[in-house]
Amino acid sequence: MKFSKIHILSFLLLFAFACEDEKEEASNAANCATIMVEMDAASDAFEANPTKANCDKVIEKAEALYDCMPDGPEKTEMRQDLDEIKGICAILS
Repeated sequence: MKFSKIHILSFLLLFAFACEDEKEEASNAANCATIMVEMDAASDAFEANPTKANCDKVIEKAEALYDCMPDGPEKTEMRQDLDEIKGICAILS
């Protein structure tokens, strides 16, 4: 009987930790989606009014988006895009 209780308790603990991981992943995805919307708005503002301040805002949002992306080819491409944006902003100084 004790053996069964240990298995049940172990399963419940594992299930609880798995649920917490799923909550964290969902929260991170929602955060990244919010950052993406903010970056799009910053990009639109920069396209409408290409100032150094607007360019810096695009960099700020792009860096935040980069930080929340999972590792992989898309993140590598984002790093390259971010470096290009920084080069453009440097010209506006």
